[in-house]
Amino acid sequence: MKPYNKLFYRLLILCISLCFLLSGCSQKSAKTDFDTFTEELFLEEVCTNTINLHYTLAYPKDYGIEDYPVSLGDFTMEDLENYTEELLTLQKELRAFDDGTLSFEQQLTYDILDDYIETELSASDLYLYDEVLSPAIGYQAQLPVLLAEYTFRTEKDISDYLELASQIDDIFDTLIEFERTKSAAGLFMADFAVDDIVTQMQNFIASPSDNYMLAVFNDKIDAFPDLTDEARRQYKEQHDKIVTESIIPAYQKLIDALTELKGTGRNPGGLCYLPEGDSYYEYLVRSKTGSSKSVKQLMGNVNDFIMDALTQITVLSKENPELLSAFASSCFTLTDPEEIMEDLISKVSNDFPEAPNVTYTIKQIHESMQKSSSPAFYLTPPIDDIENNIIYINPLYMSADIYPTMAHEGYPGHLYQTVYTSSRNLPLVRNLFSCPGYTEGWATYVEYYSYGISGLDEDIAELYALDAGASLALHAYIDLCVNYDGWDADEVYSYLSQFGYDDKSVAEEVFQAMVEDPANYLSYFIGYLEFIELREQAEKLYGDEFTLKEFHDTVLTLGPAPFDILSRYITRTYKETH
Repeated sequence: MKPYNKLFYRLLILCISLCFLLSGCSQKSAKTDFDTFTEELFLEEVCTNTINLHYTLAYPKDYGIEDYPVSLGDFTMEDLENYTEELLTLQKELRAFDDGTLSFEQQLTYDILDDYIETELSASDLYLYDEVLSPAIGYQAQLPVLLAEYTFRTEKDISDYLELASQIDDIFDTLIEFERTKSAAGLFMADFAVDDIVTQMQNFIASPSDNYMLAVFNDKIDAFPDLTDEARRQYKEQHDKIVTESIIPAYQKLIDALTELKGTGRNPGGLCYLPEGDSYYEYLVRSKTGSSKSVKQLMGNVNDFIMDALTQITVLSKENPELLSAFASSCFTLTDPEEIMEDLISKVSNDFPEAPNVTYTIKQIHESMQKSSSPAFYLTPPIDDIENNIIYINPLYMSADIYPTMAHEGYPGHLYQTVYTSSRNLPLVRNLFSCPGYTEGWATYVEYYSYGISGLDEDIAELYALDAGASLALHAYIDLCVNYDGWDADEVYSYLSQFGYDDKSVAEEVFQAMVEDPANYLSYFIGYLEFIELREQAEKLYGDEFTLKEFHDTVLTLGPAPFDILSRYITRTYKETH
């Protein structure tokens, strides 16, 4: 989980005073200018939103950042309307560089930034199609968690946190304005989405005096060193007042506004039913997956995977008639999250390069957030404090099958990938860009890998991985068909019933999830498929020299990026070493 959202982390354009006369520059000066450009871009952008700053840099002073506005960011219609012009300005500045003189690492950064701008420009006039509210991953759902985990390293962090918390009412006003504008344009959400979001917010504010933000804050204040008793008391009183008199009313105001707008949404189905919904979905797929393939290509790839997985399951069951019954009664030996993490850490060294030693804490999602939260998530740490990591698990979803979940969130998943890639000292500017297809695709790729090291029987482990992959693929395929081909709930039910899912309520739930969070499942599954393609590419290039450990080192060292860029640089890495 990262505290980034395109609409709330708007790419502002720098007014850089440097004059790049690149035609007269030597290779050395061009490289120096590019580094200056990207470093200043990072330092400017990271300060535009204090939550992003806090979760990116633990110690801003070490980067020369001492005076910054404490803000949740800008989110006005004027900002959104100016987005295209700002992107074009940045693109012009970027392309002023003679990329033929850049180093390997600089060229990679250039390509990622250029691709980001191109992708954003493809839908820069469709900003009203964006939806920042959703039951599980929407802004209103993530914000309390991000504030609750706001680390107090200095007393300024405490004052920054209190200022941010007090701004929720204002930022929610801009959210309400945005939703009203969407409504007026005929682009407001479906009624069932309103119901789900409202329910999530009502659960959050149900008991104001027992809101979990209060207990978490008080615990952190009690643990903070060198505060007088009076200072602790004042901080707690100030925070209590902000939560009860500002945050809770802000959520209620948003509830009331959405309830008032309910019924104005003209489209209860996928994005394709909106005037430019196809174009927006194509952008969304590219943005969330990092894949350059067309939507139709992806449909074919996902369907092929499903058919292949079912064929493999059939072959395994025929070869071993007892396998399906053994699978149904099988279970993982380890069920404690801490023990699983230690087991994974001890086993992944065969196929994954060693990562720096770090600490981690496993926490449970608060009861008031469990029904609308994901089964688990990893909270990405600042790049200068990667030693301290947090994984949240949701008790509602935890079972004896938690082993692959911990692999996804911990080792060799999100936690491992974040720590390892951070240790490779990527250019700072790359921390501005979220690449969900890479990060979620990696975590899914290693989740399926983990079945083979879990201690299960080999055939049962393979069956687990095939079953999990097919299930996620079904969700991805439905996402594509609902939002691009216009499937309704009945068509989703008809499709799922072919695979033995004969519950209409489940089909309705799946349909609604695809409408509420379009392309969300694609980050995981398309990202996974793209990693498989990268691995196959590396196997062909390296032949007998290929090893999983070297492949994993290569993609982790390159770091998060669109997959067509990763593919080019895997080939370039091979050519430069052979």
